[in-house]
Amino acid sequence: MNDGTETHPLASQRAHWAIVASVTAIGAVWLAHTGPVPVIRITTPLEENAPFWYMVSPFPILGMLVAEFVASITSSDTRRRSIELASALAVLVVVSHFRLVLRLPLSGHSFLLSYFVLRRVFPNDMPVRSRRAELWIAVGMFIVMLYLKLTWWSDPITLSVGTIAGAALFWGSRITAGTQTARLRMESAQPSPPAYPEGRADAPSGSAEA
Repeated sequence: MNDGTETHPLASQRAHWAIVASVTAIGAVWLAHTGPVPVIRITTPLEENAPFWYMVSPFPILGMLVAEFVASITSSDTRRRSIELASALAVLVVVSHFRLVLRLPLSGHSFLLSYFVLRRVFPNDMPVRSRRAELWIAVGMFIVMLYLKLTWWSDPITLSVGTIAGAALFWGSRITAGTQTARLRMESAQPSPPAYPEGRADAPSGSAEA
């Protein structure tokens, strides 16, 4: 019996978590192929390599966002939500990649996690229990990352910059999506022009006489 709380467009939670597992597995295989990744403090690589589990940890979160994107494709507000989330995913992946390649002074982990936590804190069309479960998973991962960044690697700068950037990405995409929705609603609320403008010769002159 549907109690009105299960509104997520995915056919089942199994499909949701299958996508999460698939993205995580792909990420783990990719990391195993590329080899160890050195710890980068601000912009300086250290002699220490980041633990494999630490490098894999963002992929379940990324998988949750991918699963949400798949769900948005079948939702009633498909275009707005799909474009918004696809754009955010592209920014998250590209910036995190540039962190490793160009050594941007930004933590890819905190960038992704801060964005995701805010996305799960604020209401959306996901079931409440699923949203809370994913939120607590992300909060737990953020606490672990916080401990490693501050105690193991003494790198509060990239932690702070990444957290602020993730929050900015969330609010920026949310405001942009809200503006687009408001504009579409205003356009749909505007009365359509009459089929026969006044003064047209072909406009009907009145009701037909019996």
